[in-house]
Amino acid sequence: MKLPSFTFILFSLIVSAVNGQSHLQAEDKDNLYWQPDVKISYSDFQSESDEDCIEYNKKYGLKLCANIQLRGIVDVPKSHLSRKISKRAGYDKAYLAPVFCRNCSCILSEDSVELAVSQLLFDVAEMCARGARKELLQTQNEMNINNVNTTFFTTVKNKWDKKMWEVWGSIFQDVLIQKKDSAYAEWRKLVDELLEANKDFSTRPDDINRFIARKPIEQGYLQAKTIVGDLKGSD
Repeated sequence: MKLPSFTFILFSLIVSAVNGQSHLQAEDKDNLYWQPDVKISYSDFQSESDEDCIEYNKKYGLKLCANIQLRGIVDVPKSHLSRKISKRAGYDKAYLAPVFCRNCSCILSEDSVELAVSQLLFDVAEMCARGARKELLQTQNEMNINNVNTTFFTTVKNKWDKKMWEVWGSIFQDVLIQKKDSAYAEWRKLVDELLEANKDFSTRPDDINRFIARKPIEQGYLQAKTIVGDLKGSD
């Protein structure tokens, strides 16, 4: 009798541990953070003001206005800030995550097409986050430096922010404004393919945990007070 009981308890602990590892908090009171299983719903549009929605409705006939952002933070080891250490130890760390701002997003009425487009825009933000991470890693490997993020993060993020807005604009025009046949399906397929191609650079639990915690999550790290601005300027 003792052995089966022990086996059952052990199995329960293993299942509990696995479930604990797979569970990830992907939201806080105000925001949804991108993860493959996170889906935007009508109830997530919680802005107390309809001003943006009314403006978009008058201009384009739209009923939903989703506020999606690509947020980024850079943390550095304390050694990077010490004047007593001649050589910096450890790598700086960048945290990047697509965020759907609930209290910044408004809704006039439910529309299934616009809701699907909002999810697509969220996924485009993740696509660009992956592109930024990939570029930063390639830069770090090519230059063999430990401060790639404090030096290049702003430049790379700005570049991918611009790409994100350009893709969003094309999706809006094709799907919601001109209402081209099969436009949504074609964009959905393309974004899914690009997400799959760069799946190794997906938004990590650490990215989300960093934004939810609102402070460094690694021992011995501080948020960088300043990082280099856009090295490409306005070009």
